[in-house]
Amino acid sequence: MPMGLSYLLARAADTVADTDWLPPETRLLLLSELSAAMVGDAAALCRLCFLLREKLPASSRQGLADSERTLLSVLPDCVDLHLASKETDRALVSAVLLQLVTGMQTDLRRFPAAGSVERAEQVVALRTRADLSEYTYFAAGCVGEFCARLFASHVPGLSGLRSSEALQRGCALGEVLQMTNVVRDLAQDLKIGRCYVPEDMLSARGLLASQLFEWTKTPPQRETDRAALRGLTADLLTHALALVDEAWPFVLALPARHLRLRLCSAWPLFLALDTLTLVEQAGSPLFWPHPVRVSRSSVYSMLFSTTATMGQARLGQDDAQLVRLFRTRRDGLEQRLGKHP
Repeated sequence: MPMGLSYLLARAADTVADTDWLPPETRLLLLSELSAAMVGDAAALCRLCFLLREKLPASSRQGLADSERTLLSVLPDCVDLHLASKETDRALVSAVLLQLVTGMQTDLRRFPAAGSVERAEQVVALRTRADLSEYTYFAAGCVGEFCARLFASHVPGLSGLRSSEALQRGCALGEVLQMTNVVRDLAQDLKIGRCYVPEDMLSARGLLASQLFEWTKTPPQRETDRAALRGLTADLLTHALALVDEAWPFVLALPARHLRLRLCSAWPLFLALDTLTLVEQAGSPLFWPHPVRVSRSSVYSMLFSTTATMGQARLGQDDAQLVRLFRTRRDGLEQRLGKHP
């Protein structure tokens, strides 16, 4: 239950943070009340119920999908279930939800014009690579840590996942998934005023966030500009690949007998590698009108091959074939990145 419940709570918080049916200050208030309610503040839960009842749009025509409205309508019930759960699970879920909400609140404060951007100067970029790492941690890295702690708590024989090394690898697994989103969704984020590429990475390629915003409308034609964008994309992919290398041992640390845990950890990592490779082949997300996506047939092929090889390992074979599947993807991307100046 803690995994499913934490997903519902996180999804509800994300709906509040990202949907523009409420002004930022009201969204910040709702997130603060949710955080307080999660740790047992009964008054905050009452205020949360009141705010949701008063502010929740009456129909999907007001900008909120029916499924999202339904989820927010039962959010107080989800909080009640959380507060009634086992103490160890409650502590884990509270911790990760508070981290996720912290990241959402930081984004709302950092990007005040998000969703209503009309001019290039309204775009806000992260300042440093440290800001990027902080963003990916609070958006997804903390979820990787949470999964490691949850596995260790509920699955016999996995107590070693509580080690600092294992937690860092779980964190890297979450962060590489978020980095994949950062790279793939660059144009879409720019259009709503958010540039998750930090200024120090931009300046190293002679670029500005305002330029990237303009290029979401019309891709650059000058070869020097296109080369700069390809170089910037390679820089982001190199950063993501380092996280891939850090995350991969987390998959291998899960014993072969725990097939489902292995698959739920490996599948997102393999899909991220396939997506990052497609981005590199495209040159830059700004060269294409829509985010790149791995084809359905490729996804099915990956699901089949990884399931088959992990199934063989479960029956007593080693992980050599699984490692080859990973290395083929990982090394192929590294070789492509090695061609960039």
